[in-house]
Amino acid sequence: METRKIIRTFMSTALKDEGFNENIKDDASLIDLGILDSLSILQLLDFFDDKFGIIPDEDEFHPENFDSVQTIAAFIEKKSGRGTS
Repeated sequence: METRKIIRTFMSTALKDEGFNENIKDDASLIDLGILDSLSILQLLDFFDDKFGIIPDEDEFHPENFDSVQTIAAFIEKKSGRGTS
């Protein structure tokens, strides 16, 4: 399954109460929309580990790595060495 689709499926369930839905574009800023905050980023980190076996390094905790579905997918693919989806 495409990385973006996997992320969107997770967010549709886990971040529904925060306002994530199918109408959110892949390049929309989840931080600016108030969907991602420190607690939801922790949920994402658990998801990264569970689904992809990825644990970000301390120096990778930058908003640009978590700002949108697009940047999250690129980050996961870079960490896993799978290229862009």
